Amino acid sequence: MALKPITVTQLNEYLDRIVKTDPIMSNVVIKGELSGVKYHSSGHVYFSLIDSKSKLNCFYNQRLVSNLQGQLSDGMEVTCTGRIGIYTAGGSYSLYVNSLEIEGLGNLALEFEKLKSKLNEEGLFDPKYKKKLPFFPKKVGVITASTGAAVRDIIKTVKIRNDVCDILIFPSAVQGAFAGKEIAERIKFVNENHEDVDVLIVGRGGGSSEDLWAFNEEVVARAIFDSKIPIVSAVGHEIDFSISDLVADKRAATPTAAGQMVVPDTGELRDRINDIKYQLLNRLKNNLNFNSLRTKNIMSEMKSNLKSDVDNKFSEINRLKTVLEGNDPRRILKNGYAILENSQGNIVTGIKDFKKDNDYKITMFDGVGLVKFIEEADSHE
Repeated sequence: MALKPITVTQLNEYLDRIVKTDPIMSNVVIKGELSGVKYHSSGHVYFSLIDSKSKLNCFYNQRLVSNLQGQLSDGMEVTCTGRIGIYTAGGSYSLYVNSLEIEGLGNLALEFEKLKSKLNEEGLFDPKYKKKLPFFPKKVGVITASTGAAVRDIIKTVKIRNDVCDILIFPSAVQGAFAGKEIAERIKFVNENHEDVDVLIVGRGGGSSEDLWAFNEEVVARAIFDSKIPIVSAVGHEIDFSISDLVADKRAATPTAAGQMVVPDTGELRDRINDIKYQLLNRLKNNLNFNSLRTKNIMSEMKSNLKSDVDNKFSEINRLKTVLEGNDPRRILKNGYAILENSQGNIVTGIKDFKKDNDYKITMFDGVGLVKFIEEADSHE
């Protein structure tokens, strides 16, 4: 006889009744590590309990939060007492926590701190090894899941900010037992086969601590450190922090922030270039006007100085002309004087210079003549 089919709601309600009447499910004590802790605006606290293989969703009512020993955070080892309840609308079950005791750091948190300390001692976090990101990369590589919000956010952000940069996607698992190894292999592959990639974004979107764990693995950390290409780590949300963030050349709070970090905004650059162009043209114009005015002033001053010099020279020439004219022998000769020279061309200045029977040249205003000295005159005449 065939069984009569039931609805999904009927099945979930049936399971809910079984769980509620089961003595173990109504008072269960579970030990695990906190993951995905979220304080809701309503006051309730949502989180998961995890171990190395499984996860259990938990709900802590706001009425009981005041009983907590302190603020809950991912990585804490806790012991929870409560009941298992079925959410019939969603077909899922959760632990409704009645009490919670904080034991200390969980295994994942301890493993994180142990690896962090080890790599820090080896110098993998040392700022001196951090490579600078290129100002204007031509190609940006992205290592993340081929689907999901992270890759879409990165592509969208880069394309909005920069319309000339190419984006190369290198798909990789970002969650699960083999994700860390695959991420490391992708980093090595890009370095060996895509030297034209200027910068690499390695990351994923948000999730619980175990979802992000691949980015806390040593193999990923060492691959990032060995990369010749600068790497930006973009794992989860702003509050998430991974080993990859510490060893990478730059850490971005989110994949979107990584997209903003690796490329300049070409629109802003164009505006800046136009501003600089405008400023340079204004400076050039001002310099031309200033130099033109300065040249005019210099020319005016030079003309004034030159005129003054010329006037001074003309005055000096006129003065010398007057002196020359005043001492011109012809002017003296006009007044009846004469110049007497002997045959050797020497000026005769007195009677003592005359020699008997010698010829002498006499120069007067209107000509030159020769005279002969016949007789020496009386010295008293």
